[in-house]
Amino acid sequence: MKKIKTYKQALSSLYQLRLFGTKLGLNNIHRLLQLLGNPQQRLVFYHIAGTNGKGSTAAILQALLRTTHRKVGLFTSPHLEDFRERIRINDRLIGRREVMDGLKEIFPLLPQVAETSGCSHPTYFEAVTALACRYFEKMKADAVVWEVGLGGRLDATNVVIPRVSVITNIDLEHQRYLGNSIDKIAREKGGIIKDGIPLVTAVQKTAALSRLKKICRERHSLLVDVNGDYHSQVKESGLAGQLLDIHTPDRIYHDIFLPLAGEHQIINFLTALAAWGQGDSRTAKVSNRRVREAIRGVRWPGRFEFISGSQDYILDGAHNRAGAKVCARTLRMVVGDRPIILIIGVLGDKDVKSICRSLVPLARKVIAVQPEGERGLASSALARVCRTNTGLKKIPVLARKSLESAIKYCYRISASDRREDERPAPVILITGSLRLIGEARRLLKESKR
Repeated sequence: MKKIKTYKQALSSLYQLRLFGTKLGLNNIHRLLQLLGNPQQRLVFYHIAGTNGKGSTAAILQALLRTTHRKVGLFTSPHLEDFRERIRINDRLIGRREVMDGLKEIFPLLPQVAETSGCSHPTYFEAVTALACRYFEKMKADAVVWEVGLGGRLDATNVVIPRVSVITNIDLEHQRYLGNSIDKIAREKGGIIKDGIPLVTAVQKTAALSRLKKICRERHSLLVDVNGDYHSQVKESGLAGQLLDIHTPDRIYHDIFLPLAGEHQIINFLTALAAWGQGDSRTAKVSNRRVREAIRGVRWPGRFEFISGSQDYILDGAHNRAGAKVCARTLRMVVGDRPIILIIGVLGDKDVKSICRSLVPLARKVIAVQPEGERGLASSALARVCRTNTGLKKIPVLARKSLESAIKYCYRISASDRREDERPAPVILITGSLRLIGEARRLLKESKR
């Protein structure tokens, strides 16, 4: 590997590791971290798995932990716009210099890992996981919120022994890697449960919860069921968020404003609150006012993110069956009678039919686009799937070559609507892939300049 002199070169070299694909297993990451001095052994982790809601739960948990810790690390994936989003402390992104220094330390070790018996050349995600561990150790993080990449049992993040394990929910996803039933997927995600370490979960599917209970019994781990032990009352709700009263087994929180829309975000909040309570003995000393302030500051872009202006947008990375259902349910709750223009782009290896089945019938008009990258499904092919899921409505479905052209088209037709009648202005929903959301955020920022 050539000598790295700039951040751009470092990132380019890191991205080249994507050629090694996705490999589930822990031998590589164990060996790589061993060569780095096992930094993970000097850190306190809160390990989060789940089909959806991992990132939002992680962001909320980080905010809560910052009320009791000086430095809180956050490791998530994927990133939307900037690689550095994946690794942060107190919501400050890792610096470019720190990325360069970390990769300069890691890259020379990769051939040694590849030459080790039972190992292969480390993947992109394994290198990023090692980079995060080393950075958090160097920065002396007091706690780290640690999101699983894919599955759980054989995911590179599962090299840690956490203070608390968290499983947000379980649905069918990544069947190629995790299995084709809820029980098999629960078994894989339940692989993050460690002996004697409590599990906090909001899983609702009976088969998944039964499997997790069995694993917890075998590993003598306490199971905290958020759905049974934590309750909320919604006092106000809208696109900007919701005002809540929260009842936990130990405490009542009044007038918490959660700046994330949707019932699913309430569950994510309760899950984070339960994990904080299980892992941190100082929670009782934190005032309700301090908790309110911490939660009010939570931001998690691209997850039912509302962007208001001359044209209103909702950006939501509903990239699987369960995510699309949640997105549709949240739309019905908070958009009211405003018409929806759907811009959708999905990856070809996703459950495209299920995603379209949930979202297309809600739209007045649908525009199919192709997300960036090799895996993006062609807009013409996606448009064909959308047309078979309009139900009894005759919903127009268009295919556009780019997201930029789709956004410009939406602006023209919504401007025309406002001139011609007094109907509520449409909301433009951009969804289907987190890659598409990252591109959308860049385009919308550029349009405001």
